[in-house]
Amino acid sequence: MADKSKLGMEFSPYTFEVEKGKIAEFAMAISQKEDKDQVNPLYVNREAAQKAGYKDIIAPPTFQTCFPLWAGGGLMPVIQALGINLFKLLHGEEEYDYLGAIHPGDIMTGKSKVVDMYDKEKKDKPGKFMEFTVIETEIRNQRGELVIKSRSTLVER
Repeated sequence: MADKSKLGMEFSPYTFEVEKGKIAEFAMAISQKEDKDQVNPLYVNREAAQKAGYKDIIAPPTFQTCFPLWAGGGLMPVIQALGINLFKLLHGEEEYDYLGAIHPGDIMTGKSKVVDMYDKEKKDKPGKFMEFTVIETEIRNQRGELVIKSRSTLVER
């Protein structure tokens, strides 16, 4: 079970430089299978993005979920640090606040913190509990601007 003494724990920051090819790859991966040729031009066409008011192509929503993986970290160090049993782990919820665009060449730094830990009794099994851990991450660009704020809820059954 998650170690509740870890409430407030901050994790080491990770940094990732955004590449144009990674944005296009991700955009194609999240497109509908039958629409692979119809990827939103804001993600792959600089001219279209500039016409829409951006300086270059932009990253699609949820692109930042890959940053810790590409930066060499991922979720495993967090799970291990919190003492969560991987075999009992469920993905509970994700919540994002998008505050700015992500462009190729941006250097993004993410910093995560455990902001809540609580138990809930299972409805179908009175006396048995599930544990919830909420991790908040702030991602800033090379200018220190907060671009994305996310909250992830991990559930240990």
